[in-house]
Amino acid sequence: MISCALMLAWLLTDLVATYGVIHYRRHLLPLAAAPDSPSVVIIVAIKGISESTPGFLEALANLDYCAYRLVFAVEAESDSAFSLLTALQERLADRIPIDVVVAGLASRRAQKIHNLLAALLSLRDDDRIVVFADADILPGPRWLSELIRPIASHEVAASTGYRWQLPLDRHWPSLVVAAADLSVATAARSWRWNVCWGGSMAIDRSALDRIDLKTLWERAASDDLTLTAALRGRGMKINAPLHALVPSPVLHSWTSLFSFAHRQYLLIRVYAPGHWLFAGWTLCVPALGAATAVTAAVGGHWWTLGVLFASAALLELRLSARRRIGALVLPPSAQHAANATISFARWAWPLIHLIHCTAFLSSTLGHSFTWAGIRYRLAGRWVRVRP
Repeated sequence: MISCALMLAWLLTDLVATYGVIHYRRHLLPLAAAPDSPSVVIIVAIKGISESTPGFLEALANLDYCAYRLVFAVEAESDSAFSLLTALQERLADRIPIDVVVAGLASRRAQKIHNLLAALLSLRDDDRIVVFADADILPGPRWLSELIRPIASHEVAASTGYRWQLPLDRHWPSLVVAAADLSVATAARSWRWNVCWGGSMAIDRSALDRIDLKTLWERAASDDLTLTAALRGRGMKINAPLHALVPSPVLHSWTSLFSFAHRQYLLIRVYAPGHWLFAGWTLCVPALGAATAVTAAVGGHWWTLGVLFASAALLELRLSARRRIGALVLPPSAQHAANATISFARWAWPLIHLIHCTAFLSSTLGHSFTWAGIRYRLAGRWVRVRP
């Protein structure tokens, strides 16, 4: 009886996931531009230079938007990104206003949050929308317009995009991370459960002024999850525009894969426990259901093969819909890597799901994580830097 219940729960979970992806695809329609083009400031906390950094900076310099400026925050002038940013500042001086802020070393919060707080001191009175972006994305020309449209149209106070991870190599760790994250990237959106993603989020200035970020982020490890809770606590809705998926190049080893996944789920467990429990259901129930079905089939209960085939068919529907979503939202230059990820997922999904589930389970234990080379330890919702 328990075995049948597990397999039924697995199929129901797969059905809901498949409906979510198809719902995403069907609602991915062209939208009218916002009637207004409010002034925007884009804030980026950056550390070091990666392979994608020059492309990221070039993308920010060529956004299809008429009124925006850039604020970058680094830990120190010795950071390798500092000279690159000052050169960009000089090159674009007559076209895009750019500030480069030196935040100093963090001791009471995550370094990224420390940098963001320093950058927020550069806000001007005429900055009507504040956008936060991570330096590991490659936004297209329409990214900013798509991201802020719900705010500029006075629909919501905040808007968030998400990443479409693109493996820079064809090694399994990079492909596994990219394939696993597609489950989040193409999930159904709703203001009832949307969560801000710090790599691409926008907030109306008046809404931001109602939040005491200095206090909110005083001892925080997560910028986006704490901001999500603050917005919800004040009754403000978060929109997630379907077109606001940005390419994000990734390169992982097995060690960095588990470090990344452990950090993500540990922070969600601490700052968004409801979403963490939902993630646990979507990962653990299918794993248990599949194991039960395979065991039963080996034991001679051949009817369970039908459950396995049904799940495989639903997976194929999801992957086909994701391929179409990628074709609609990603630039041509990203299509090859996106399709390679989907092709890999088609035959390696059991392995991908097992690794994903294992990474989630690792977040049930421990309080430490590594982020950008810095070791942190959580004490409740507070964080401290570990030596």
